[in-house]
Amino acid sequence: MAMLAVREALDFLLSAARPVAEVEKIPTLEANGRVLASAVVSGMNVPGHDNTQMDGYAVRAADCAGGDATLTVTQRIPAGHVGQPLLPGCAARIFTGAMIPEGADAVVMQEQCEANDGLVTIRHTPKAGEWIRRTGEDISVGSVILAAGPACAARNWALPPRSAWRS
Repeated sequence: MAMLAVREALDFLLSAARPVAEVEKIPTLEANGRVLASAVVSGMNVPGHDNTQMDGYAVRAADCAGGDATLTVTQRIPAGHVGQPLLPGCAARIFTGAMIPEGADAVVMQEQCEANDGLVTIRHTPKAGEWIRRTGEDISVGSVILAAGPACAARNWALPPRSAWRS
């Protein structure tokens, strides 16, 4: 049997190919190696709210504009808790992943602060937005998180459940 030329082999294969006409919905854990019929779209923002990237103090940047600002610590906000609005001249002790309280516009990492007796001295001049992850910064509602077409691998399935995907 003679070998086919590349073009002949390609024509033969393409003539035998048929488009997939059926689409089925299957559980995520059974999708490995399957091909997505439609894009996976995020149904939520990730992160779902403005939060801190760093352990430190949530502040109003304007309160620290002069450098070495001493502020009253009025609250402690661990991850998973919602703080109270931050008043001028105050700071909130905040931990990585915690929601930024209303009124705060920057986070100063703890290594740039000195805390003592309910006060904190900020040894840094923060800019608005510093150390804050904004709502939807990683994934926004309606964004495509997995495109239709490619075969799915296990690495693809860590993202959709986290982002409440819809297809």
